[in-house]
Amino acid sequence: MDERQSFGQRHPVLAAVLLGSVVLAATLMTVLAITLESTPPEFSATVSSFDGLDRRAGAPPTFHVNLRVKNGNVWRHCFEPAAAVVEYDGVPLASADLGKLCVPARNVLNVPFVASGEGLGMPDQLYERLDGLRRRQERVPLAVRLTLEEKDTVKQVRPWLLRCTAMLDGRPDLPSRCLLFFLVEPGNSYYK
Repeated sequence: MDERQSFGQRHPVLAAVLLGSVVLAATLMTVLAITLESTPPEFSATVSSFDGLDRRAGAPPTFHVNLRVKNGNVWRHCFEPAAAVVEYDGVPLASADLGKLCVPARNVLNVPFVASGEGLGMPDQLYERLDGLRRRQERVPLAVRLTLEEKDTVKQVRPWLLRCTAMLDGRPDLPSRCLLFFLVEPGNSYYK
């Protein structure tokens, strides 16, 4: 046997097994890295301006909301037409339909929309409480609630509920991070 032969020439089967193991390990590490990075997008909301909270004006409440979606994944997220509701103390003040929403991979998307209170009323007690906070120049927390449906790669629909707290008048200027809830209908399990 020639001593100058390489390990691969002396042990071809063992060399093939080692090479296969390295390729398999690299593939598994890549799949694991992609899977671990598969997190839902990060949502936040800000109410930039509003109209119609003065009852003397007679106009319905209207809120200008900016929804910010940060997608850190290596693929895009698309959502079917979404509905948004702006609430104060659990009472809906305004609503909006957002339409289809797609966030490219590793990107941030700002989605401005206007929620209108046309057809919705505000109870007198609630109006007095909200108006009192505004007159004292105190912070008024609003809830921005969104329902989204994402179709994943196997075309399974996953309904989501987002609940964001945003301050009236845009204070603080920073958007608030939304809480994300996965909705599951009774009898259906999305995680088997």
